[in-house]
Amino acid sequence: MTPARVLVVADRDVDAAMIEARLRSRPDVRVVVGSAAALARLVEEHAPSAVVVASTPARLASTLATLTDVGRLPPVVLLAADPHAAWTPAARRAGVRAVLDRDAPAEEIVAALTAAAAGLFAVHPDVFRAPQPALLDTVADRMLTARELEVLEMLAEGLSNQIIARRLQISTYTVKFHVASILDKLGAGSRTEAVTTGVRRGLISL
Repeated sequence: MTPARVLVVADRDVDAAMIEARLRSRPDVRVVVGSAAALARLVEEHAPSAVVVASTPARLASTLATLTDVGRLPPVVLLAADPHAAWTPAARRAGVRAVLDRDAPAEEIVAALTAAAAGLFAVHPDVFRAPQPALLDTVADRMLTARELEVLEMLAEGLSNQIIARRLQISTYTVKFHVASILDKLGAGSRTEAVTTGVRRGLISL
């Protein structure tokens, strides 16, 4: 089995080195380390299957802006001091598909990388701070895909299928398919109810 190439970038060199040390113990991962400032070049040169980003709270906004500016960015796993605060619409729009604690072990990071590659999201339990056991079971069982979450966020903006299609550069038929899947997974009877349910579950914010 060919090891997955993973690009590791961090605000601080010490954080990048610690993450690299954790992941190098895994034979199924090949690690490339670089700076966030050189992210676009590193992605083009190494074609990683995923990017692991470690950011401090003070630099998170600028880090997300850097991610957003990179074209064709692979799935991003974000390591943050406060996963709850880091799991935002801005992060998801920047390509973040998983948020873990900054001290997450290699096993958790690799599991998140696998989920992200499959189009799923992986988040630290702190993201769901409100105790809703039954609700969390439903979310785990019927997880929205990355594309479905993008569509749900646009539904929250009140956008029509036609506008969503133009923004995502897909057909309106595909948008209808995603909307139907979102309603089914969230057990919603309307677009408004789907948005309300998504907000209540912490999938999106208004």
